[in-house]
Amino acid sequence: MTESYVCPHCGRLEDRPYRVRLIILTCPDCGLNGRFIHESLVERLDEIPDADRPDDWSEMPLDDRLRFAIEEGLLEISFTGPL
Repeated sequence: MTESYVCPHCGRLEDRPYRVRLIILTCPDCGLNGRFIHESLVERLDEIPDADRPDDWSEMPLDDRLRFAIEEGLLEISFTGPL
């Protein structure tokens, strides 16, 4: 069984045989280095209401969205517990 991780810049999916919150990779498609986020966290980011998002949300890389959501208390995740 594999888990999917999403490039924060271009959205490419990378599959890995382990389950963690994020992995740091250089994307083979866009060539940028970043924190590929587990697809379940991307789904949770998509559920954040538009009213709580900053104006540049759609332009922010996924890893910046995740950081913003955590810092603003919009998303609570444990980095040591289950996803």
